[in-house]
Amino acid sequence: MCGLVELYKKPAKKIEKTLDLQVPLELGTFRCYHPIQIIHGSQQGNQVTKALWQFLLEQKDGQWKPSKYTSFNSRWYEGQGFKRSFTTAFKESRCIIPASAFVEGMNKVYHLLKPADGSPIYFGGLFKQWGDEDNPVYSASMITIPPHPKLEGIHNKAMPLMIPENDLGMWLDPEFHNTEAFTDLMQPQLRTDFKVMKIKGWSNLETAEDSFEVKADH
Repeated sequence: MCGLVELYKKPAKKIEKTLDLQVPLELGTFRCYHPIQIIHGSQQGNQVTKALWQFLLEQKDGQWKPSKYTSFNSRWYEGQGFKRSFTTAFKESRCIIPASAFVEGMNKVYHLLKPADGSPIYFGGLFKQWGDEDNPVYSASMITIPPHPKLEGIHNKAMPLMIPENDLGMWLDPEFHNTEAFTDLMQPQLRTDFKVMKIKGWSNLETAEDSFEVKADH
């Protein structure tokens, strides 16, 4: 399951313009169980917020820390939907995790995937606010959906949800609670060609072999 994303300058600028963000996005590599930036809707427009990349937190020694029941992914199951811990957030607190590329791994073999045309990725996510209004702490997770047949050799259990640009407004609208409208989005789809590179490991993104391309669905 996807637990590492990268964000480069050119796709970040496209995201900032598309979502009318008032602050620049942070560039770099972001890993699960560490802080990540999310984009969510509010009455003041789309906001960029730092969140811990794990969904459930609990207070320990005066600090908010990951719960033992936490997950950095929120898995959506065909015919079942989300587990109970994610259903309220799916209705009320959806977000976007902005990215240019992501890593998938299976059997200790890792690949870096990025759109072949350099376009940004809008990963669908859920977020939650903890603590009080004066000192809030945020957590977030990335939604995963059933695997795509073209990616089964890279990861055969699930794939991350990627929101098309045309659906961003509805996805980020905190007042839109009709989650049945997202049913088609939860089906595994590839809307762009992906360049795929085998890398040396989770902590070493250096390429290990020549890249190859996975074509979009038509």
